[in-house]
Amino acid sequence: MDLECWMGCLQDTIQDKKLSEIVIPGSHDSGSYCITNHSKRTYLLPDLGSCLNPIVDIVGAPWSKTQPNSISVQLRMGVRYIDLRVFLDTDTDEFVLVHGFEAAAFKYEIKAIAEFVLSHPTEVVIIDVNHIYQCQEDDVARMLTMFEEEFPDMLCPVPRYGTNSAPGGIPTYGELIESGKRVIVAASERPEHFLNSSWNHAHLRDTFPWLWSSENNLVSPWGNTFHVDKLYTFLKETMALPRSPVSLHVCQAILTAQDFDTVAGILRPPSSVKQTAKKLNPHLPAWYKEFKTSYHLNVTIVDYIDTDLVKLLVNLNLPDYPPSSDADPLIGRGSV
Repeated sequence: MDLECWMGCLQDTIQDKKLSEIVIPGSHDSGSYCITNHSKRTYLLPDLGSCLNPIVDIVGAPWSKTQPNSISVQLRMGVRYIDLRVFLDTDTDEFVLVHGFEAAAFKYEIKAIAEFVLSHPTEVVIIDVNHIYQCQEDDVARMLTMFEEEFPDMLCPVPRYGTNSAPGGIPTYGELIESGKRVIVAASERPEHFLNSSWNHAHLRDTFPWLWSSENNLVSPWGNTFHVDKLYTFLKETMALPRSPVSLHVCQAILTAQDFDTVAGILRPPSSVKQTAKKLNPHLPAWYKEFKTSYHLNVTIVDYIDTDLVKLLVNLNLPDYPPSSDADPLIGRGSV
């Protein structure tokens, strides 16, 4: 069974499960894979002048790059939740992905996602545009129109609360496949996520009825800690909270460096997100198995996600996994 089409391979198991009941691998800051210290800097980075900015860039770039692989490769690895931060470059009037530095061009990345979705008819993809920078409402509408152009008739409507006459809630995997609405696009409504931006989510939803809310439909608690033990406690506490019938839950299994940690990295490790992931990610298999048993693990995002972790998460959808023996898991590594 290939991770590239794992949803289709598990169709008999997940057919009648709501998307909120499926364990879904995701990547954090999915589009940051191409950032280097030569990438175009944005106002999200401190401006210390022409003498010090090159030093800031050398130190900052390894903290801005959170993934080693392109979004296209991530999808082929089995990632099904894509985390995008969108920035309007006013010099070019083009949308780019961003994490401190400018990363990949937005239009090329959503085109790559569309190519994957079209060529993999059994797969569902979630795209969370949870930070939008330097955009006014007309700019955001222009960006959202690009989703309609790339995913015609494939965008899943916003889930509604059910009534006595009409069931609601998150759709099942089978319903998404049958309807062809296999792409979910969400955007945040929180003002602090729109630096130098101004737009009204409710107004845009009138025009784009498929636009999910990152707060109401994609609940994603952020631990904001650089300590493994504190993150574990935070994730357990938030996983145990009641959940809305119209939302997915995102487990942010990531460590967040504070300013002191970033500066201290000049003298001692970790000095990058890659090294931070090496510190945290070995703990995640045990955590995920516990969360699957004690809570309901749904979407989870990771820095420097790799095929082994994706394979574990996909296997957690099997009713008899984790196995009681050391038998090989059902799903193989797949090819990328």
